[in-house]
Amino acid sequence: PQRLPTKTAGCPLSAAAMLVCLFLGLQTAVMVAVILAIGAAIVLHGSLEALIFFLVSGAMAAYWIQDCRERRVFIKAGLMTGLLNMALAVAIGVYAGFESWTTILWGCGFAFLGGMLSAIIATGLVPLIEMLFEYSSDIKLLELANMNNPLLRDLMIHAPGTYHHSIVVGNLAESAAEAIGANPLLARVAAYYHDIGKIRKPLYFVENISTQENRHDKLAPSMSALILLAHVKDGVDMARKNKLNRVII
Repeated sequence: PQRLPTKTAGCPLSAAAMLVCLFLGLQTAVMVAVILAIGAAIVLHGSLEALIFFLVSGAMAAYWIQDCRERRVFIKAGLMTGLLNMALAVAIGVYAGFESWTTILWGCGFAFLGGMLSAIIATGLVPLIEMLFEYSSDIKLLELANMNNPLLRDLMIHAPGTYHHSIVVGNLAESAAEAIGANPLLARVAAYYHDIGKIRKPLYFVENISTQENRHDKLAPSMSALILLAHVKDGVDMARKNKLNRVII
């Protein structure tokens, strides 16, 4: 059996599996982990030990990061991956034969460092990938769901009826998404923003009129229709100006 090179255990290949899991799901991430593990084994002259090490490490790192909705989950996943790497390094070392206890300690150190580096790299690259490729991780969606977001705050101030309507639609959409296996968080957040175009002419929409005079009473039906339909285009324009993610738009 061939020993896994000590410094090789510190290679943060698991970062790729973490990133893929966040944006494309666990199954795709496991496939990426398999490909990277095979590549690492080839580079290390057909090392079965390297294949096992990077496959298990990458797959488990992706598994631990799959429901990430807070930044601290990266740290937790990094710690767990680091500890797993240490266990794998020791097991492979015992199987293949360590030269000394010093080699064992160095191997464990590099293995743990590899897990933590994977989490750090993934944390740093997530915002960059979201910006460049317009993907929406659950973390980004939760940021958009914050009611202090400028668009949602404007909606609450200028069109309170529409704001309340959007919150209700968000809850309904989330429940519907859960029932059919869609992304409930995406459905809820998208519903929050679906009527932001009404901010420009809030008093032309019935939920904001309350006891005031209905402005459509003095308009021709064709003009009323144009105003009502325009909120879709206005919403898209506002979303783009505020740099909302493409999937929300």
